[in-house]
Amino acid sequence: MRKPSMLMVCCALTLTLVGCNTSNQNETEEADTKPAESKTEQRTETPADVPKNTEDEVVEETPTAEAEPPAEDKPAEEETADEPETEEAPVVEAQPEEEPAQTPSEPLEQNGMANVKLDTLILVNKQVALSADYKPSDLVTANIDFVDTATGERKMLRKEAAQAIEKLMAGAKTAGIDLKGTSAFRSYEYQVQLFNNYVAKDGKEQAMKYSAPPGHSEHQTGLAIDVSSASVGYQLTQSLEQTKEGKWLADNAHTYGFIVRYQRAFEKETGYMYEPWHLRYIGVEHATNVHKTNVPYERYLKQLMD
Repeated sequence: MRKPSMLMVCCALTLTLVGCNTSNQNETEEADTKPAESKTEQRTETPADVPKNTEDEVVEETPTAEAEPPAEDKPAEEETADEPETEEAPVVEAQPEEEPAQTPSEPLEQNGMANVKLDTLILVNKQVALSADYKPSDLVTANIDFVDTATGERKMLRKEAAQAIEKLMAGAKTAGIDLKGTSAFRSYEYQVQLFNNYVAKDGKEQAMKYSAPPGHSEHQTGLAIDVSSASVGYQLTQSLEQTKEGKWLADNAHTYGFIVRYQRAFEKETGYMYEPWHLRYIGVEHATNVHKTNVPYERYLKQLMD
């Protein structure tokens, strides 16, 4: 039997080695395939962790939700800061220091009788009268110096006018002006006696120039007061006009709500001679307007209503 040649032995060895390598390669591929499948299984499990992430987001939003109240408080603080401005707005417009002068919505008179609804603007003159039983319900004694002959109701004025004359007298005293009240409120009955005495003394025609018939006196309104000074012996005289007291009244009475009712220039319109002592309260706004326009009170009221 022939012995195998060296060439045949080499071929046989080569084939054996190739077979072994092929077997090892297959085993390696199988091993690699299994881990790849495990990795795939792990990736498919990852979405199961998503709820955990969602819970974390809710927790993160909770502080945000807690942080929202301060943001809500901020507008509240701005509203609180704005509140004083809202309250001050009426002070600038309506609180204004002085209310605008009111235009009377009522007639000045009705069949020759004064319209008491006009309140402090009530018109009483020789053509317009008050009823015999009219008496203000808010009369008070004015806390000022009066002459000795002024007693009882003659020291009284309506409350608003009384407060105003007290301020006027205080202002006068500060300015070195000496004034005293001589006569304030007069009832219808008192005016009857006073007027009759003047008629008996000087006659009706003359008495009508300086005294009012009963019912036609402004003193009955509780809004008028006569004042005088020591420089004229506290008398009711036109010479008061020449004194520093009379000049101070003419220049300053309106700042306290009073007008010098019967001016020299308007004697024909008012029917009364000049009375620098007779003050009539109508309020600061109206008194200032009358002073500036320099017209009699009757004309002022008519212009006000037009």
